[in-house]
Amino acid sequence: SSNDVAPCPVDALDSAMGSTEVVLWYQLAGKAAETLENMVAEYNASQSKVRVRAELQGASYDELLNAYEQAIPSGQLPDILVAEDTATQFLIDSGTVLPAQACFDADGVSTDDFVPAAVNHYSVDGVLWPGTVSVSDLLTYYNANHLRRAGLDPSDPPQTLDEVRTVAEAIKAAGVTDTPVVLLMDSWLVETQLTGSKQPLVDNDTGHGAGETIAATFATETTRTVFDWIDSMTDAGLLLAVPATPGNRNHYFAMGAQNASITIETSVASTTIEEVLGGGEVEGAPGPDEIDRSGLDIEAVPVFGVDAAGKAQIGGNGFWITTAGNDAERAGAWDLIKWWNEEPQQVHWLVEVSYLPFLSAAADFPEIRTFCDTTLAGGFLRTAYEEFTTGVDPAFTGALIGPYDEFRRSMRDALASVAFQGGDPAEAIAKAKDETDRTLTRYVDSDF
Repeated sequence: SSNDVAPCPVDALDSAMGSTEVVLWYQLAGKAAETLENMVAEYNASQSKVRVRAELQGASYDELLNAYEQAIPSGQLPDILVAEDTATQFLIDSGTVLPAQACFDADGVSTDDFVPAAVNHYSVDGVLWPGTVSVSDLLTYYNANHLRRAGLDPSDPPQTLDEVRTVAEAIKAAGVTDTPVVLLMDSWLVETQLTGSKQPLVDNDTGHGAGETIAATFATETTRTVFDWIDSMTDAGLLLAVPATPGNRNHYFAMGAQNASITIETSVASTTIEEVLGGGEVEGAPGPDEIDRSGLDIEAVPVFGVDAAGKAQIGGNGFWITTAGNDAERAGAWDLIKWWNEEPQQVHWLVEVSYLPFLSAAADFPEIRTFCDTTLAGGFLRTAYEEFTTGVDPAFTGALIGPYDEFRRSMRDALASVAFQGGDPAEAIAKAKDETDRTLTRYVDSDF
């Protein structure tokens, strides 16, 4: 229970001399990185007790976590780490982070004001670990114009794997695009289907139990259906698979160049997609002159699934307070996080970066309502928020896995072997399961 949580020195700034420096490590690119840096500057300007210095670490969450792990022995850690949700168990096991629950308790701040599914997702045994979280989920993005040209109803997009295939066949037959579906071969393709169907990825109550997590449980019929579908869609020339390498946005660009009609991507892509459509300069994207916007009519709907749409798993990141600093530095980290959880910052983070808000009341803020009513990205995010609040079971938000990054690597390799090397789906899944079993056993044996 939260009674056993180590205390959080929330009042330490009161007696601190001068300005306390707080170092924050993050991994975000483009607009998100720019917005985070701007918000940190705004916080610094709003008071004189704390000075936060944001430092970019790596091009992916894997690189960020790797840098953090390598810094643990020397203790040269930041005061705040903005890490992906999948790092939860690893960070707790590392003994280098303070449960934010202690700060909420010490400061008399209730966690009831925040979205229950998000609080649950980042809580272990009733203790919330990061102090604020940025939520995302997956959406199906499609070009309504392409459905129209293929004689299909654009207001009735595909919701299941079978329906995606039927729509793709019609689009291809009509000569609209050669490979109507474009998909990043990332682990979350499979994870969201399993979590949305309440199927655990690992044993020990999907990692949340009291025992040890030592076996993968994802070799299921659902996983096999996804892999078989990718295999047959690729063979039929209906699916363009894109390698899941850091920063690869070729699936966005295939949609922008109208070489594809349907994709799956995180809700965080909403503002970027709107910028591409509006002729904005987006890093790595075809230039504004190279895109024919007249044929682009992108819509977003709940993510398609094996047997239904909208089965979701929470993604995103959390802001973790580390144990590296002194009391004043921890109090300074908490002060920034409290500020981040306030209404103006929650609005800013959603409108600028497309992260769904942690604060429950944010969905009703006038500025957010207007944004959702009047902009393309806002409309996408309203869909994402509805999916998040209806498609995610607060009691089953995803797995807790210490070596989550290694599990994901095995799953990506399995998807790649089927999509790019013509590998057998059943063998690919079995190999990923064996690798994950070994990874889990090694993690338990090494005691972190």
